[in-house]
Amino acid sequence: MSVRRRLGLIGLILLPLLLALGAVGAVLFARQGGFAPYNVPNGGASDVPHDAATLQRGEYLARLGNCATCHTARGGKPFAGARGFVTGYGWIYSTNLTPDVASGIGDWSLPEFAHVLRNGVSRHGVLYPVFPYAHFAALTDDDIAAIYAYLRSLPPVATSQPQNLLEWPASWRPALIGWRMLYYRPDTSAAASSDRGRYLADGIGHCAMCHSRRGEYGSLPAEGYFAGGPIPWLRWYAPPLDSAQLARYSEAQLAQYLRAGQTDAGAAYGPMAEVIYGGLHVLTDADATAMARWLKSVPAHAPAATQPLPAMTEAVDGAAVYRRVCADCHADDGGGQSGRYPALRDAVAMTAPDAINAVRLVLYGGLPPTTAANPQPYSMPPFVYRLSAAEIAAVVNYTRREFGRRSSALTAADVEADEGIVLE
Repeated sequence: MSVRRRLGLIGLILLPLLLALGAVGAVLFARQGGFAPYNVPNGGASDVPHDAATLQRGEYLARLGNCATCHTARGGKPFAGARGFVTGYGWIYSTNLTPDVASGIGDWSLPEFAHVLRNGVSRHGVLYPVFPYAHFAALTDDDIAAIYAYLRSLPPVATSQPQNLLEWPASWRPALIGWRMLYYRPDTSAAASSDRGRYLADGIGHCAMCHSRRGEYGSLPAEGYFAGGPIPWLRWYAPPLDSAQLARYSEAQLAQYLRAGQTDAGAAYGPMAEVIYGGLHVLTDADATAMARWLKSVPAHAPAATQPLPAMTEAVDGAAVYRRVCADCHADDGGGQSGRYPALRDAVAMTAPDAINAVRLVLYGGLPPTTAANPQPYSMPPFVYRLSAAEIAAVVNYTRREFGRRSSALTAADVEADEGIVLE
């Protein structure tokens, strides 16, 4: 960790310590307050409707929120937690959402569950913002109750929760109080909105977690809402979600993309493929259309600033590499093949200010999610063992210039680093 970052985090700790009353009050709230009593018979679950309609609704919402994706370890039991997430300060592990009393939510009351979702504070203290409580704050009482009822209907799974592996001071949970005092600004206006698409995108879908421009220390400032940017520590770029970026999709195409993962206007790869496979593919036609309509109405953001790059002479002819290994699927003009291979012209990987998506797709290939609407997706093979780093740099530069109208000057060293490569 850099000295500047460590000093900044120490400053976050000192601020609440100096504001003693506020800090003490926050700690007491985090550890004790705000919940219904814990010792409620059966966790209070008997007070929540468990009819088939409520359970079905809860399952639907849990899928849209991708709860199982984040709360299931690789090869582990669904919703049992222990999936690790890397951050700039170490590893954080998801918790057990099954109704096991010892390690899950078996003795949680509905008010406690609602408090955690909306405020990011559990009986153990303040939660790290990898959990999207700022977005779940917009959920209605009925939707939270339905999710709670569904999770309580799952088979209980006893797990041993891994300890988070974080550097100090991030490892000291009270430090989060300082972060929240400076940066936490939940927006619950979507809860009162009559726009179903906005409610789904801003609330349970928490789309802004990836598609917004981050501020200091991982914050989500209002001015970065849906402005796009690198997904923290995943080495992928999430594009803006606004009327300009989504102009190439019709409303019907965007709705199909959310449910199927692929249309003639674009295909989902990387983290977005996981989001669709893990949850969005169950969207009803009405909800998919509502989300598409809302996202296409978001005002356009100013394009990311670019800097002119000096002319360069490449040792490898990117156009020749493209014709040799890419054109058979994506066509000479980058138009792709309808229903099979996506067009490269104006695709996110071509137009984004960050070239990392294009590099990773060429290196490691890609596969759109397998969904009911797209049961046999066509995959892109990896070229990490077929092309040299110089050839990959050249073909990415060529395609981004030719099909994305982006200046691009990747080098072999950039490709070999395989990091978040910001070229402009």
